[in-house]
Amino acid sequence: MSARRAVRPRLATSVGSQLLVGSDNLLAAVDADVVTRWLRVLHETPQLFSGLLDAEGLVLDANRASVEGCGLVRAETVGKPFWEGGWWAGREELSGQVRTWCLQVRVGGAALRTTSPYRMGDGSWRALDLCLAPITDDTGLVTHVVATGADTTEYVVAQQQQGELLRLVTEREATQRALADRLQQALLTPPPESGDLAIVVRYRPAAHEAQVGGDWYDAFLQPDGASVLVIGDVVGHDGTAAAKMGQLRGLLRALAYTLDAPPAAILTRAEHAARGLAVDAVATAVLARVQRPVTVAGGHSRTVQWSNAGHLTPVLLHPEGRCVFLDSEPDLLLGVDPDTARHDHVMELPDMSTLLLFTDGLVERRGASLDDGLAALQLALMDLGEVALDDLCDTLLERMVPDANEDDIALLAVRAYSDRAPGVSEPTLLPQGMSAGG
Repeated sequence: MSARRAVRPRLATSVGSQLLVGSDNLLAAVDADVVTRWLRVLHETPQLFSGLLDAEGLVLDANRASVEGCGLVRAETVGKPFWEGGWWAGREELSGQVRTWCLQVRVGGAALRTTSPYRMGDGSWRALDLCLAPITDDTGLVTHVVATGADTTEYVVAQQQQGELLRLVTEREATQRALADRLQQALLTPPPESGDLAIVVRYRPAAHEAQVGGDWYDAFLQPDGASVLVIGDVVGHDGTAAAKMGQLRGLLRALAYTLDAPPAAILTRAEHAARGLAVDAVATAVLARVQRPVTVAGGHSRTVQWSNAGHLTPVLLHPEGRCVFLDSEPDLLLGVDPDTARHDHVMELPDMSTLLLFTDGLVERRGASLDDGLAALQLALMDLGEVALDDLCDTLLERMVPDANEDDIALLAVRAYSDRAPGVSEPTLLPQGMSAGG
């Protein structure tokens, strides 16, 4: 038995090779005629390249697919070094690499799998999945090498086409995002200076290019000196949502400036105007009007009147850190029913208190409830009641959204003063880490 095994070469296992081989025991159990038929099928199959090399790398034999199927001449292939075959003709560097692979298998005694271009007889080049598996004797000496391979050109081309398609889609999304961002930045104007009010705004776009949306804020003075505050969010996350946001914002801005009417009436007029002008935006919004302070016994008083169209409730932050959500039931969203009843609400805005209006990107998180987000907002504001308004907004964003935000965030903060408010900075319109100057 040992003498027989000593002369029978053994084929090492080739990981990933399409050539199925077995142990000595398996081969001994298979009828010799079956083995012959097996080798004949292997020789004739058009789906697999296969060949046998000696230890020096000379081609002893190769099946039809790897010679005639490649447009090569058998007499010019068999008996020559594998790396000098027509598969690598014209590329000395590639031929040298194939020779290195053969040497690596002969010396290391382990199978090698790699990819490589190969040349057809007509001069065209295609892609190859190549495996070199050593045959060893009982002493471990490599006596032969089995070369197998499969043409992967169609797969490689498909991968390249998929990559090109992905690149084009990515470029298109980036272009759409850039256009929408420019539109939003053009619309999100600096807040006014109203004497006794400090107004600070922040806008942070979503980190993902495809998530540009319709979040917006607005703040301006009416002719009588009252301050109008708006926060809103158009349904959708694309360039269309950003465009509709611009239309709806313009309507609200024009009507709120020209009409001497409470916020609820202005929202109703804006909704009717949008319907008549075919602005089919569905949006949430809060429209608020902060009156100029009036003198009362022992000081002065200031009120804020607002109407809520399905938006998140604003928050009033007192200097000592107490947070109060404005207790009012939101009305129907804009863009659903222009004849729906809308309501106004009024409260006093004390000196040194801060009113915060924001969009859902500040408090909504994947996997968490809205109540959890609102509770986190209250906790984040507890020690910010007396912090400068710019620092309050920046710190709040850092605490609430420490990582890349999944949705756009618009934030509008207003602080009341007994006399003239200190100067405030320009609004932040760019992503975190970028300056307004570019």
